[in-house]
Amino acid sequence: MRAALALAFVTFVSVALAVRDPWFPDGPVRDPIPHGELLPPKVRTPQFPLKTARTLHSDAEIAQARANLQKYPAARAVERDVLTIADYWAAWDDTALRDLVTSAEVPRSLILCEAGCPIHGKKIYEVGGSYPWIIDPKHPFKVTCPIGGESYPDNDYGAYYRSGFKDRSTLKGKYVDDGWGWVGPNGQRYWFVAHANLLQWQRIDPPNRSIIPGFTALGHAYLLTGDARYAHKAAVLLRRIAEVYPNMDFERQSDFGIRMAGEGTRYTGKILGAIWEADFGAAQFAEAYDDIWPTIDGDLALQKLYGQTGEQLRAFIEANYLEEAIDAYFDDKIRGNYGTHQHALLTLAVVRQHGDNTRYLNEVVHRADGHFLRVGMEYALNDLVFRDGAPHESPDYNFAWTRTFANSAGLLQKLGYDLTTLPRMRRLFDQSLDFVVTGTHSPAVGDSTNVFAPIIGANPLVYQQAFRLYEEPRHAVFLAGLGADGEAGFKSYDSLFSPPLAPPAHPAPPGRVLPPQASRLLSGYGYAILNNPADTRALGLYYGEHVNHYHHDRLAFDLFAHGQAMTPSLGYPDAMNDFNAGIFTWSKATISHNTVTVDARRQEANPTGTLRFFSDGPAIRAISVDAPGSYPQTTTYRRTMVMVDLPPAAGQPEQGYVVDFFDVAGGHQHDYSLHGPPGDFSLPPGVTLNRPAKGTLAGEKVALGEVYDDPVRGAKDFKGSFRYYEGSGFQHLFNVQTIKRGESLFVANYAHEKDPSARLRIRILPQPGQQLLLADAHVSPVKHPELIKYLIARRTGPADQPLESTFISVLEPYSGQPFVNSATSLPVAGLAGTRAVLVSRATDARGGTRDLILHRTEGITRVALPGAEPIETDAEVAVVTLDDANQPVRAFFTAGTYLRMGQLNLTAAAVTGEVSSVNAQKAMLGIRLDPTTPAPDPATLIGRTLRVENALHQDAFTIRSARLENGELVLETRDDLRVGLARVATASGSELTTKTPLYLAALYPGTMLTDRRFLPLGTVKTVKDGTVTLATPPPAQFPITPGDDVWFIALGFGDRITIPATVTWERK
Repeated sequence: MRAALALAFVTFVSVALAVRDPWFPDGPVRDPIPHGELLPPKVRTPQFPLKTARTLHSDAEIAQARANLQKYPAARAVERDVLTIADYWAAWDDTALRDLVTSAEVPRSLILCEAGCPIHGKKIYEVGGSYPWIIDPKHPFKVTCPIGGESYPDNDYGAYYRSGFKDRSTLKGKYVDDGWGWVGPNGQRYWFVAHANLLQWQRIDPPNRSIIPGFTALGHAYLLTGDARYAHKAAVLLRRIAEVYPNMDFERQSDFGIRMAGEGTRYTGKILGAIWEADFGAAQFAEAYDDIWPTIDGDLALQKLYGQTGEQLRAFIEANYLEEAIDAYFDDKIRGNYGTHQHALLTLAVVRQHGDNTRYLNEVVHRADGHFLRVGMEYALNDLVFRDGAPHESPDYNFAWTRTFANSAGLLQKLGYDLTTLPRMRRLFDQSLDFVVTGTHSPAVGDSTNVFAPIIGANPLVYQQAFRLYEEPRHAVFLAGLGADGEAGFKSYDSLFSPPLAPPAHPAPPGRVLPPQASRLLSGYGYAILNNPADTRALGLYYGEHVNHYHHDRLAFDLFAHGQAMTPSLGYPDAMNDFNAGIFTWSKATISHNTVTVDARRQEANPTGTLRFFSDGPAIRAISVDAPGSYPQTTTYRRTMVMVDLPPAAGQPEQGYVVDFFDVAGGHQHDYSLHGPPGDFSLPPGVTLNRPAKGTLAGEKVALGEVYDDPVRGAKDFKGSFRYYEGSGFQHLFNVQTIKRGESLFVANYAHEKDPSARLRIRILPQPGQQLLLADAHVSPVKHPELIKYLIARRTGPADQPLESTFISVLEPYSGQPFVNSATSLPVAGLAGTRAVLVSRATDARGGTRDLILHRTEGITRVALPGAEPIETDAEVAVVTLDDANQPVRAFFTAGTYLRMGQLNLTAAAVTGEVSSVNAQKAMLGIRLDPTTPAPDPATLIGRTLRVENALHQDAFTIRSARLENGELVLETRDDLRVGLARVATASGSELTTKTPLYLAALYPGTMLTDRRFLPLGTVKTVKDGTVTLATPPPAQFPITPGDDVWFIALGFGDRITIPATVTWERK
């Protein structure tokens, strides 16, 4: 797991059930432990019979690993990495190794100080990333700056610690830290000792010279080699850790626990914070103990060191760590992102062997109530994972679900449960692959990766596990694309325990991790991907419901071309830390994304956008989404994007461009923000800018990063959380410039930092009252100082009159020579809001030289070009390509019924009807077609988008298969139709209550409720605080009984169905 993903605090939405906030457990805030006092020891005795066998790896698996080491050089390379770490620790003296493990009185801190280094400030994060400080286990309690090489603190904390916190004579110097931090002249507290202590326990990045990676490597080394030296050193550490573990209480012994207490909330944990304890603590300890367990009874040196027999040592470890950790799970002290603590509990259960495994299995799989982090996997896969297989977080965190579920599958098998029996489990593995664009990138939506958008899910072990579970050829292709097929699949320690997988019969083309994919809609998650047939250019648009690890970025887009992310989301913020202002004032702010900021505030509300259409053609494709609920004051907040390919002429590269229409109504200031990639930025000759203004976009007197628009969080003495900052983020945009001369020539030109031949030109077309601004911004305020040039089109209006704007831009990715000569808005005959753009460009293989792109939301559009026949259409989007003689070469329209130009007369009709049957288990529905709808050719419907609506909701699905049967249209959808599962607590009339955490409850009004057998109970009217209200009482023959489960189905009987028409024509 990446370092950036390790500490995962979330941004919350309202959850439709009345349970406690799971990230910050209920109960009174607890004071820190007394400073400088020893805690009374806590010693447990075993509650279950002692472990009688190694349980994680069978003898056959160990034999397979050792055979792989003998046969494959790639496997031996993995072993060498393990032994490099293990040998470092094996060289330690037993006493020194034991004493390295600090007791609970020594505080722990993940972040030393947001201000960085006392001397070098925040520059340290640019040099060393999230955790830049250097530690050395041979010199504990010290951190060293990677810039200047100076160490902190300058007192000898070790002597103070060894004196039982009695000898304070060593607490002298300029930078004195008694464990609870040094306060600098800036008023900031620097947790030198606590940070060094935490990194001594667990450091993610190399060289991994910390305790947890140390005992993990020692256990692995013993299992692979059989060398008892490694087992002995691991046991020295494990026994000492079991001694200090019961007293560990992160909430009272850490900087973050203390700071969150100051906010009135609790942040729990044991040695580490609850999130890291789940991901990096309990499971690793249990695995190491299982690895070396057979050696303890014969390890006389270990028994002498601790004065216990082998049996006593085993009992001590099993009681004071394994059982203590199991209890910590149920006390929410081991609790991370969903799946991590479940995996930890399963590992503890399998290793402890004779504990209450029935209870643990029911907890992990079948639990139907409690907070969302503790609900069982059976419910989590339906209530926390969207129907397309994407969990409710950012794509990077979503893959963490995939990883932990994959790792848990084998553990559950050992406890007698087959996780593959849960239908949505398989979709977890597919969703990361569906999210790959151009075969080379994954959009960095929300808290994900970085500005260069690398592949998310590039974890060979996960897809090796997936292939062994499902034998899905696509997973084998992905592994080959990662360079992890055959012998090359030995990439990790866990991969050693299975034979290599054969290469796929049909791998992806070179340079890609997957073969070209078609345009696709992840309609549950709310992400649409349009791409050309070769899948070398892709456009991603986000419109989903924000839940966890999101940014305020609805209707933001990412454009990929020429092997790069050309309009990238900025990726993971500087950290996940409530007290770091820049995370919330910039990285998560609306203005930092390619979307529209209204009234100088971030997007405030959270209803998902409504897909108007998603239409894919061989050379032209379009999408339109309306999300007015993103701002309470807007009645329209709609983005329509058209992707146009050019038929390549001989010797020309494949080319294409995008036209973006963004309609906004409401509020009094609209800021349309676009940016290209990091790299060079230039303007054409003839365009002159005014000198950069002082200050920032927030004003000449507002400094870079200053919180100017929040009186509470902007106060000089404010030390609380910035999570709920709702301002503009304008204070992060500086060097603000306006156009002095040559506005009509303005074209922004970007060259990508990683490949200067990958270029992008952006034209923002004028509209009345629009001001064009240019500004610089850092990718992130601290860790990523790279500059990106922002283009901001601003319109303002009177405060008492809603402002209406239509922003139009043309985005032209190219390599070599640009091909778009001009782009202009044309007058249009039609209702207000109708727009036409004429793009003049290089002649293509079919003789086309100009494209006319039309966009409207209602009514009829008429456009007359000089020297050409007038064009008329009722389509929401239409594109007509003309040659030099102004004759049509090709045409496209969608969401309409006709397009006419002279002799060209194209017509089509939408398929409409209503739902007459639903088979949720097979994702199938029957449609009774309207009398006015002719029976369609089923083959033409595959891959198209189906819109569903009733009085309470609208939704969309991709059609996987279609057939006509007994006069009705029968469709299979790509996505699951099951969108929620709940256990009934009470039922009366049209209401029922549940204690199942319905985290996606905002999506349920308008869905169909069924019983466990999928018999219909009625249409869901509302879901609030655990109460589900139906539009009408359920049928008497299908009573709802407390203790039963009920399904939420995405569509129901009588729902209206529309498949918008899409027409493509080319001149013969």
